[in-house]
Amino acid sequence: MKIRVFAIAAFVGLEMILKTTSLCAQQEHPSRFSHKGIKGAISSGSFDMISERQLKEGDGGALSLGYGFTDRFTFWLTLLGSEHSPVVDDERATKFGGLELNLQHKFKTLSRLQPYGKVGFGVYGLEEQNSNVTLLGAGLNLAVGVDFFFSRHFGVGAELMFKKLDYVSQRIETAAGEVISDLQPHLNGDTAGFVLTFTVQ
Repeated sequence: MKIRVFAIAAFVGLEMILKTTSLCAQQEHPSRFSHKGIKGAISSGSFDMISERQLKEGDGGALSLGYGFTDRFTFWLTLLGSEHSPVVDDERATKFGGLELNLQHKFKTLSRLQPYGKVGFGVYGLEEQNSNVTLLGAGLNLAVGVDFFFSRHFGVGAELMFKKLDYVSQRIETAAGEVISDLQPHLNGDTAGFVLTFTVQ
């Protein structure tokens, strides 16, 4: 199933959840879930590159380490990666990876079903297999998702993300070592992803 179908389903589902929630309501008692402190998450799903990169949708995943400093807000450090086949050559695989720092805000914290939004910044690389060139870039990450906590510390969820990024330089492996040079103009590297997550907090 394509990312666009997941995107529509995720946005419709999130809208229905938010309509039943008063975002401005103040919590009158503490949450029964463990939102504060160290937490971790593992994700698996698919990533889709913009058409200019001439890459097919690929499978990928992420590992995240978080720290909740309130019931609603958490900082997440995420390492992610995916592998893609070029449209014109299935035998060559291109690898995409990144490191992100995101701020998550949970719209609901008392119920088992907890929708959230994320915003953050990341650095990324795109490396074509059997090539000595790696594109390097940076950009903004936006995401919406929902978690379902079946106990105080464990939950599963789904997240839709969009990365607005540009590749600004390239690293070339040569016999004399690495050479890094600027890209002019910068190359568009926008990426969308849909992942399923398992969270421990």
